[in-house]
Amino acid sequence: MDLDQSDFEKIIEFLSLENFFVDKNFSPKSIGDGQSNPTFLIRDNENNFKVLRTQPTGNLARGAHRVDREYFVLKALSNKSFEAPEPYVLCENSELIGRMFYVMNFEDGDINFDPFLPNENLENKKKIYKSLAEVLGKLHSYDINELKLPFKKNHGFMKRNLSLWYDQIFHDESTKDKEIEKIYKNILTKLPSDGGLSLLHGDFKLDNTIIGHDKKCKAVLDWELSSFGEPLVDISFQIINWLIPSGILYGIGGDWKENGLPSASDFLLWYENSYKKEVDIHLLRNACIFSLIKLFCILKGIENRFHQGNAVSKDAEEKILAAPAIKEVLMNSFETNPNDIIVS
Repeated sequence: MDLDQSDFEKIIEFLSLENFFVDKNFSPKSIGDGQSNPTFLIRDNENNFKVLRTQPTGNLARGAHRVDREYFVLKALSNKSFEAPEPYVLCENSELIGRMFYVMNFEDGDINFDPFLPNENLENKKKIYKSLAEVLGKLHSYDINELKLPFKKNHGFMKRNLSLWYDQIFHDESTKDKEIEKIYKNILTKLPSDGGLSLLHGDFKLDNTIIGHDKKCKAVLDWELSSFGEPLVDISFQIINWLIPSGILYGIGGDWKENGLPSASDFLLWYENSYKKEVDIHLLRNACIFSLIKLFCILKGIENRFHQGNAVSKDAEEKILAAPAIKEVLMNSFETNPNDIIVS
């Protein structure tokens, strides 16, 4: 997606009023693939790369594409020296170019899309996964009151979030999957109503991070789904990758060991050491079921939009084909002993 030149000129003028000066002769370059919020590489007047992130054009669903939310999170985290880009300027006036936007620092490094990290040696693979676990634990360890974010502090996030996704996909009898419904009703009674609150990323995964030359996580990206909720949400979303067969989405199940990756139990231990709390294995098992149901609902939603002619993602068909495999993993995990959920 290109940035309209007249819009860019308005952005430059706005930023200059905020004492942030952009190189007018450097044309914005679209970066990122499949991001919901258009992202552009720009340059300041001192020849340093920066990143411009905007809402998409057109009518937006209520509460969607909240780049202002991202900005506030990044601002709070920059005060904690957390691994995330430093934000500079936010424009909340959507009338200026028809949408909100903000500018943040450009972080140089690698974004990895293959969870097996085929171009890395064994030592570096361990470094990368350990760093991801430690950064996630660090995020969850922050006192949410100190972050001073304008987010609701309501307990029971997992129950509300799962109900929202489930009801959106299986809203009437004709769309319901009886096997999924049985698991959903069961797990809903087991999710915590007061599980403690942390700042959640909401979509923490390998390709939402930048890995530095030292093979450590340098920056976590894409904070538009961030909120306060149970930290089990983020950590379970990582653990299920060891349950999902390789070749399916971000799954490494069955092939992680022969490819030199650490185990799920290693990842969990690194996370706990950074989080400074031990994770209850039974609650984590329930959270993994939560994440698998939610993932299945997301995939079914993509399938519904695809059949309606509205799915624009390049990998929509791939995700649709992944749904049966995710359902199988879900059903198997539901019958599995909690101690066996954490692959070691």
